[in-house]
Amino acid sequence: MREQRLVVIASHGLSAGFALAGVPVFEERSGEDAAARIEGWTESDSVAVVLIDEPLYRNIPEEVRRGLQQAGLPVVIPVPGPDWTSEATAHEYIVEILRRAIGYRVRLQ
Repeated sequence: MREQRLVVIASHGLSAGFALAGVPVFEERSGEDAAARIEGWTESDSVAVVLIDEPLYRNIPEEVRRGLQQAGLPVVIPVPGPDWTSEATAHEYIVEILRRAIGYRVRLQ
């Protein structure tokens, strides 16, 4: 098995921060372009986790999103932009990520 890595798909405005952190970043303009890139990674085992800008994720066609959720790898995680008023939403994302990773819903307090 080859080394698997974390990558980011983001719009132009969000990509610089991830690039500064040393994470490979792929800039995409549309959900369709992002879906095509991710589907290419499902055919190889080089990418394990994809962080994707939430607006791009929302624009991926529904049938493609369903397929990605059922696939083992890569795990696709939408990353919301900064919104200091939505603490509950961030909490729900974390719980859902944990549920997918361990197959059991946990309760965070």
